Amino acid sequence: MKKVELAYQKIYGLIKNEIERGNYPIGTFLPIEADLEEIYKVSRTTIRKAMKLLADEEYVEIRQGRGTMVLDHKAQQDFNGVTSVTESLRNKGYEVTTQSMYIDIIPASVKLQSQLKLRDNEEIARIQRIQLADGKPICIMNNYIPYSLVPEIEQYNGKFSALYEFLEKNYQIMIENTEDIIYAAAAELYEAQVLNVTPGTSLLYIDRICYAKEKPICRDEVKIIGSRYEVRVCAFGRKK
Repeated sequence: MKKVELAYQKIYGLIKNEIERGNYPIGTFLPIEADLEEIYKVSRTTIRKAMKLLADEEYVEIRQGRGTMVLDHKAQQDFNGVTSVTESLRNKGYEVTTQSMYIDIIPASVKLQSQLKLRDNEEIARIQRIQLADGKPICIMNNYIPYSLVPEIEQYNGKFSALYEFLEKNYQIMIENTEDIIYAAAAELYEAQVLNVTPGTSLLYIDRICYAKEKPICRDEVKIIGSRYEVRVCAFGRKK
């Protein structure tokens, strides 16, 4: 039986979409309750319930006597220094946990051999994870590391969340620089089911090669809900 969407849940979804599209800009106040009642043709009780859901997800802050302010709901990753998606989410204030993790050892594909400068028949440790931010799925991560660099890593299955921190602590691998390809794509059915979004939702794809001592040591594939994440890049000097 199809789940019935309550009125306040529908209004919550509509206003959330408007915030994510920038129609209610960050740092501004939403229309007052009376105006929202008129805009969405619902009762004040419905508006207040919708506002509570938005406030619980930190899309807005309800300020008594002043109104409801739109908050910066996106985690920002600064690409001017080496940091991971998990670390960026933590820095934004999210509690980041891993819903599921699976580590296995696989033969390196031709593409991985080329990207990571591997020998023929060299094995790869593959780490597959679903990351949660405040208990809600936000990204799908796949990481590929030459097994020779991380022997017996499979014993740590499910025992860490932030990979870069884990590599530093347990294998003394310090990632010094990265090379990233970033693009947007629509969520396919599997990705939509895992991330609890509708198929076609915009995802941000980050395809990264990590380097230590000028050698490629890891490939990251990250698919993250686009409305909850953004990147920041600073450029210096005009390039023609």
